[in-house]
Amino acid sequence: MAVEKEIIHSKGALPTLDSILPRTFVHVPGIGPIKEKSLWKDGITSWQQYLNLSRQMEFSFRLPNTTYDLIAQSEEALKKEDAEFFRDHLPREEWWRLFPHFESRTVFLDIETTGLSHYYDEITLLGLYGGESNKMRVFLSGHNLDQISDILSRYSIVVTFNGTLFDLPFLKTKFPSLRLPPIHLDLRYILKRLGYAGGLKQIEETLGLQRSKKISSIDGLGATVLWARYVRGEIQALEHLIRYNAADITSLQTLLRFSYKQLAARLLNGASSQPFQPRLQRPKKVYIQVKRVNGSRVQIVVDRVKTLLKFKKIEKPLITVNDLLKKISGSKNLMPRAIGIDLRASEIRPTGWALLDGNTADTKLVRTDEQIITETVRYHPDIISIDSPLSLPTGRCCTKDSCKCREKGILRECERTLWRRGVRVFPCLLPSMQGLTERGIRLAEKFRKLGYNVIESYPGAAQDIMRIPRKKLSLGDLGLGLSAFGIEGDFLSKEASHDELDAITSAVVGYFYLSGDYEALGNDSEEYLIIPKLDRSLSQ
Repeated sequence: MAVEKEIIHSKGALPTLDSILPRTFVHVPGIGPIKEKSLWKDGITSWQQYLNLSRQMEFSFRLPNTTYDLIAQSEEALKKEDAEFFRDHLPREEWWRLFPHFESRTVFLDIETTGLSHYYDEITLLGLYGGESNKMRVFLSGHNLDQISDILSRYSIVVTFNGTLFDLPFLKTKFPSLRLPPIHLDLRYILKRLGYAGGLKQIEETLGLQRSKKISSIDGLGATVLWARYVRGEIQALEHLIRYNAADITSLQTLLRFSYKQLAARLLNGASSQPFQPRLQRPKKVYIQVKRVNGSRVQIVVDRVKTLLKFKKIEKPLITVNDLLKKISGSKNLMPRAIGIDLRASEIRPTGWALLDGNTADTKLVRTDEQIITETVRYHPDIISIDSPLSLPTGRCCTKDSCKCREKGILRECERTLWRRGVRVFPCLLPSMQGLTERGIRLAEKFRKLGYNVIESYPGAAQDIMRIPRKKLSLGDLGLGLSAFGIEGDFLSKEASHDELDAITSAVVGYFYLSGDYEALGNDSEEYLIIPKLDRSLSQ
């Protein structure tokens, strides 16, 4: 046997760092990482070396009879750049080995959306980077986003950060017939395997990568605000959004090259050896310019490629408060009154309170239960909408963790439903929520004894459904969103607190309830959480 043994434990040149795939044997049934290294130590360090041997060659362990044919097929698949073959045979955790051989057929992807819920929110922008041209392409909602399925199907590998849980499920929900590349590399898990945990920006900072000052403060939720500003007419907001997306996808290329070299070095030298620190390349800077031309058009220049599109018309809400008022008042033309209460757990901290009288909101901050009740009954509202859990999970008799009823859990059906729809909500009996739940139940009982109709609302979910930025993203944009919905009042000119703006949103949910355009989440034993139900036909 004339086989030249390679030095596997070289601490220096690592001559085969970029050619791991042709020396891979873990896709052969019965061969795992340990047996693969045994083969390498026996001098079989490539598929070609193995195929040059006699079929009767004996090793320190027995190889399956199908090994020779599978290795021959592997070599042929690599020549043909057949990624589907390796998807079907190589363990998922070893798909990274394909990267250098498929780099020209690899695309880096990131989406921006109107929010986190795949149920209520939409994709606003999708950025692709890489491929043979190594350039960025932008796909926008209302312009060319529907081309994405055809484009993506041309690649062999798609690379994301957290795409397993967010980007790809979102895309599949919005484009059910989407054809994705056969191999998906999620850098969130690859980097975690190397000891780098956290969000993408956090990992970049750990590795010494810095983003430009123009976009360093933007995150995924801030990107939702940029889109909202763009559709209100701010052209520069779109440029910032594209720059933010470009920073994400160009960074993915840098991080995948870095990760590949680290994984390859660990594989060849062993995880216990001195860590190999490959040179970290700076992400490519993409030239981006967005400007209005000829009044009604927008010119987007990305990587020197110009795209001209019609300016996206300012989106009007599917439903406005006047639509709800018409439906509530009917022929009587009587304006309803709704009280919204953004309740706090403690009387020490201010509770947001809002009166919605017709389309005009009046807000204030109150503290005690007595103040809340006095202010509310003064206006004889048609509905009282409280932002607080107003019931306990089925089987629970109290909020205490020390009670035996704790075994029945801390979550209600309405909260499970919102989680399934991608809307973030805290369980009502989370320790930090127990005081609020107790107060909400107590207050609702007092109002009901006084003869008032009380519902539970959740402004965050309502704002997601109404496509209004939440308070944590931008108070100014939340106020503008309520204004676009048709709400008037002093909150537009004074510095209203986030508690007051959420109280207005709760009052708006009261209008949805009175009009019948609502969805009740929950069950009879736990009562129901009311959320808006948008119906396009209502505004027509």
